[in-house]
Amino acid sequence: MQQTEREIVVDGYTVTDPESSEVGNLRDDAWSLVLDQRAFGPRKLLVFFADADGTMRRMAITDRVEPIDPAFLACLIHLGHGAEAAVAYLDEPVQLGAPSKESTERFARLRQMAASCGITLVDWFSCDDDQFRSARLSHPLRPGEDWWTVGAGDS
Repeated sequence: MQQTEREIVVDGYTVTDPESSEVGNLRDDAWSLVLDQRAFGPRKLLVFFADADGTMRRMAITDRVEPIDPAFLACLIHLGHGAEAAVAYLDEPVQLGAPSKESTERFARLRQMAASCGITLVDWFSCDDDQFRSARLSHPLRPGEDWWTVGAGDS
């Protein structure tokens, strides 16, 4: 996996046996994946794609870039086809306190990007060695709703 100024390289994995008992459910496993995302290396973006019920179907991984938008779009294009939901994990510094205006705006912008591909970006986790932050829970879009909300109305 390498990245140049001209290209973003996306690697990925696809579930080959959806009936396997080893296939995880993103709705249930998203939080444990936060703790494991650094296993893929530092400064990475991971995007897990799932069915509406949370059944994981694919995972995309690429290097973190600034801004992250083109890397996220590359993941959507490369492995997002047919998915109804996604959860992203970005290895980046996490600051204590309220989320920044920039991170809140980024989540809204990337949700719209995913929605344009027919995918609900359920959450965006920022993770570092010490802490993590859920974009959805730190700035709820619809208070009182289930964290896992998938559908066209969530864009």
